[in-house]
Amino acid sequence: MKKVSLGMAAVLFAVFACAVLGPCPAAAGEVRVGFVATNFAAEAQARVAGRFEAVAKEKGWSVQLLNSAGSIDTQASQLENLLQMKVDAVVLAMAHPLEVRPALDKLLGAGIPVVTIDSGYADGVVADITSDNFGVGAKMSSYLADTLGGSGNIVVIRFEKHQGSRRRGKVLDAVLSEYPGISVLAEYSVVATKRFMDDTRSAMETYVTRFGDKIDAVWCAFDQLGYVAGDVLAEKLKGRKVLIVAADGNEETFRRIAAGAMTATVAQPFEDMAETAADIVEQLVVGKKSADEATGGKKIIYVETPLYDAANLPKSGK
Repeated sequence: MKKVSLGMAAVLFAVFACAVLGPCPAAAGEVRVGFVATNFAAEAQARVAGRFEAVAKEKGWSVQLLNSAGSIDTQASQLENLLQMKVDAVVLAMAHPLEVRPALDKLLGAGIPVVTIDSGYADGVVADITSDNFGVGAKMSSYLADTLGGSGNIVVIRFEKHQGSRRRGKVLDAVLSEYPGISVLAEYSVVATKRFMDDTRSAMETYVTRFGDKIDAVWCAFDQLGYVAGDVLAEKLKGRKVLIVAADGNEETFRRIAAGAMTATVAQPFEDMAETAADIVEQLVVGKKSADEATGGKKIIYVETPLYDAANLPKSGK
């Protein structure tokens, strides 16, 4: 039998201890980052998390990816755990920083920088990287109203929990105030749970049963809600063309627009947001720069959000 050296035995024991007892201390010079998203079931959040993890691994960092699964209590506990782990930085994606303020303050008090993505700026964090959601809402809503020719009946599917989608809904209300010929047949407000797609489907099925061919368009706070609306309409109102507008610009959305199952989306470059967050973390932790140096003094960093329909789909969506 081949003998195991004392050095090799020590390594094997360390690996065993880490596997059984939990995370091991960081290697000297290793960058440890905690990444927390509110709900990986949302495609946008999965996109951000996937890109951030890929970039971090390219840089040789150790990343803890954490999914709050729609629970504020879970998110607060996750931040507390990252504090105990003494990570070098934390990235919060599509989070609710004001609702986890006590846990956030502990991180900040310990000198751990926090960068947020599409979460709304909270005092003390380095910066929030996001879309201008008022602008996103304006593009979605104006497109819908103009494509309808200023008259018709719509169903509105909102998501009030997230600050960004809530802003989109407020702009929809402002746009509709200028279009008296457009009537809102029904509204549904999505609840942030793992079952949000099933819950939305149930609501949409109810509206199709009640209103049928009266529905001319559906405004959706984000793309995945548009998938549900399109599927229900295709099943229940076969052959009827209904406008569906949303926001995010997922690959599945582009496929659906190309197939005529959705109409338009305002695309958010979530991968770019993740890369920007990683760049800021690198400047702070590795480059030892100040927050102002890393962000150019900006507290909110906006990304570009183009609107796509069948006329200008990106090549990957065709």
